[in-house]
Amino acid sequence: MADGIPQWAGGLPADAPPRPGTAKYEEMMKERERERQTPKKDDATAQSSNTEGMGTIR
Repeated sequence: MADGIPQWAGGLPADAPPRPGTAKYEEMMKERERERQTPKKDDATAQSSNTEGMGTIR
């Protein structure tokens, strides 16, 4: 019943994560794990640019 209370009346906001034990929660956790395991394009670019600038110090 508490899940049906609107936000203006003290209920959960619309963007609140699903509750543990529900099917939507399991889907969210699988998606989060998939995103965690995929390499980020920005991270790979930042790492390659950092190694390029590390030359010999004179």
